[in-house]
Amino acid sequence: MSQLPFDWKPTAGRDDRPAISVTDLTRQISAALERGLADPIRVEGEVAAFSERRGHWYFALRDDEASIQCVMWASDVRRGSATIAIGDAVQVDGTLVHWAAQGRTQLRVRSVAPVGAGGRQAAFRRLCAELRDLGWFGDEAKRPLPVVPRHVAVLTSGAGAALHDVRATAARRWPACRIELVDVPVQGDSAAARIAAVLTDLDARAGELGVDAIVLTRGGGSAEDLQAFNERVVAEAIHKARTPIVAAIGHESDTTIAELVADCRASTPTQAIMVLLPDREEETQRLDLLQDALARRVRGLVSAAVERGERGSQTLMSSMRLRLAAAGQRLAGAAGAMLARRPHALLATRRNRVIEQAGRLDQSLMRRMTMASNALSTLPLDRAIRQQMDRAEARLRQRQRVLEAVGPESVLARGFSLTTTASGEVVRSSSDVQAGDEIETRVASGTITSTVAGE
Repeated sequence: MSQLPFDWKPTAGRDDRPAISVTDLTRQISAALERGLADPIRVEGEVAAFSERRGHWYFALRDDEASIQCVMWASDVRRGSATIAIGDAVQVDGTLVHWAAQGRTQLRVRSVAPVGAGGRQAAFRRLCAELRDLGWFGDEAKRPLPVVPRHVAVLTSGAGAALHDVRATAARRWPACRIELVDVPVQGDSAAARIAAVLTDLDARAGELGVDAIVLTRGGGSAEDLQAFNERVVAEAIHKARTPIVAAIGHESDTTIAELVADCRASTPTQAIMVLLPDREEETQRLDLLQDALARRVRGLVSAAVERGERGSQTLMSSMRLRLAAAGQRLAGAAGAMLARRPHALLATRRNRVIEQAGRLDQSLMRRMTMASNALSTLPLDRAIRQQMDRAEARLRQRQRVLEAVGPESVLARGFSLTTTASGEVVRSSSDVQAGDEIETRVASGTITSTVAGE
């Protein structure tokens, strides 16, 4: 048997001391409170952890070194006119009570009187005013968010629910984006310094790591839980960062200094990732609309070019016919003049010469018409149309590659699979199926049918 590292002896007389029950002990505590603090007392402090249930107020009063739980029943609340909130400094009148069942000592408050903003709230307002004067909250200090981020770092606690919400939303909206956790404490005395240090280091290495944006987030909590995000050191790290930052701290009703300084504020972790990432379905529809618009534009350009070519050809043919008609009229006039002034023999010679010249003129006109037709077929307009069509086809091929990259077939080709029940519903959790159920697993090369085995 192991020995204690010191000599231990029972306290003299200990075995003779009678034991009392827990009930007797709590009665003695209550009696001591009634004897020593039976009269009403007035306490001043800062309101913390306030909640209201069925008209009753439950809150704590705290100062720099201690806190005490308080309760104010609905009847006392209705008699008063004051309202309180977390961070308010108040004076309360009441009596101490000890609840035996819970082993808890509380201050039963009869009345509340505000005495100004509490310490934390006052510090919050002073820092807000200072940073607003420095321009840290203004639009000119905000960095634009990336259009389609490929790599997003999430600064939060790995044990919180915020990371699960972010990853689930990202997988649904834009699965091509890589979501990476940067695990940091999000509450406690050392949380602010740690958040600022990690954020500064991550921003400095963003280019090396390929990080396009940062999400700073945590779930809801009390004012004390969110205090790290109201510290100046965190606000300064956010302001100096070159990487775009989206902050979603606490619930929608909470507002922290970190969110005011960040490039974008979101009410929840889910909304933060929705602000950053595009929606795959919406982008697919938008690409389809662009493709249809581009096809209509190309068809319109081709139709317009063909119409211009036909109009040019008709104009040229009309010009040639007019010139031929004018030449024929000149020849007829010359022949008539020759017949009137020359003997028949000379007239016959001249007639033959005119016929010969007319033949050459016909040949010349035919050559010019052929050359004009060839020139029309090689107008720069045809080359411009072909170039526009080539560029349009190239853009369509590029958009098709993007769609294929984010499509389900590409995801399956990278090693992922999709499992559905016999009714076609997607299996997202082991609780979605039971032993004996038939399931189908779709992979890149086909479908695997299997039966769920029992535990």
